[in-house]
Amino acid sequence: MLYPTLTEAGYKIAQWVAPKTSWFSVITSNALVWKKSQPLQGKVIWMHCASLGEFEMGKSAFELYLERHPDWKGVVTFFSPSGYEPKKTYSRAQVFYLPFDSPKEVKRWLTFLKPSLAVFVRYDLWPNHIRGLYNSNVPIAVIGMSASRTPWYLSRGLPMMRSLFKKAISLWGVNSEQDSAVLSFAGLHSSVLGNPKYDYAVQLMDQPASPLMRTWRSLQVKPVLLLGSAHLSDVEFVLKSTSLSNYTLWIVAHDLQQVPAMASLLDENGLRIAYSTQHEPQVCEVFMIDEMGILPTLYALADAVFIGGGFGKATHNVLESVAQGKTAASGPNWQKIAENSALVQQEFLVPCSTSGELNAFLNQAQEDGFATNEKALKWLRAQSGSSLKIVEALEQTI
Repeated sequence: MLYPTLTEAGYKIAQWVAPKTSWFSVITSNALVWKKSQPLQGKVIWMHCASLGEFEMGKSAFELYLERHPDWKGVVTFFSPSGYEPKKTYSRAQVFYLPFDSPKEVKRWLTFLKPSLAVFVRYDLWPNHIRGLYNSNVPIAVIGMSASRTPWYLSRGLPMMRSLFKKAISLWGVNSEQDSAVLSFAGLHSSVLGNPKYDYAVQLMDQPASPLMRTWRSLQVKPVLLLGSAHLSDVEFVLKSTSLSNYTLWIVAHDLQQVPAMASLLDENGLRIAYSTQHEPQVCEVFMIDEMGILPTLYALADAVFIGGGFGKATHNVLESVAQGKTAASGPNWQKIAENSALVQQEFLVPCSTSGELNAFLNQAQEDGFATNEKALKWLRAQSGSSLKIVEALEQTI
């Protein structure tokens, strides 16, 4: 298999040519922390997450495992800065970037980490890391996995890669029977453990918004339309709604680097913007919340909700809105997210392809008096419970 040779060569080349602000430079700088540290002592559970969404999926099970095994230490890694930056001070574990997937870096990492159990959330499985764990006799589990088709690393066209993943991973924890059927077709036995996103969402029900954000909300004269995890395409779409004039627009960008482009678009439409990081609470037309990590608590303050991402690959986390009893609208691309089919069926998510559909959604929200959807809260509680199943399955692997 050429992969180990290619990644080792790629690592050496990147050390010479990668810009100082590149992702590679960021993770190699972060690696100096653990490379200069003594190897961890005692039993360690390592959870890897691609980004923030995967962390939120795995967090409940991870913390429950540590509660049931108080002598264990926890370590969390991220591939993406959007996961690492808001969670680098997470109190329940040491947090790092995932080391580059080259054989030598993996060997150094595992020498420091010495894990007793490795957990990968949903996807983001790296061959050299998997091989290194397998060669070190570390049990490997995948949790929260959804599979609409056979994953690339199980392709029959990559027999050596396929063989590695089949023999190395002890637990394939999937969300549904449909996911299990896909893996069965690929030649794997999996365990249906449920979708851990529901457990995460239930935990959000009791998390209030900050006093500062509640002050912002109390000063608004109009109802608030919260555009959560927004992309530029979502802002463009919402601005076309003739019903928008009835609302104050609150925006939380999925990527803060898109805020200037959003601001320019809003300015072109003659809308004044107040920024959470620059202004004191005030009445405003648009409130740009240009900071990370507080979106889930803001849904309780909204009168209507639009979830971003639906004009790209897929909508972002709708369950955060449901956890506050809100029915949300989105763009038309919602199908790739495992739980969205149920949310659309239950009418907790309303996909919109046209301005007319969005107008109807916003008008209906006003006619309903912006009432909390108690049915949504009851339904969400009924879906929870996967974290315990996951932990019990993990305990069987060690």
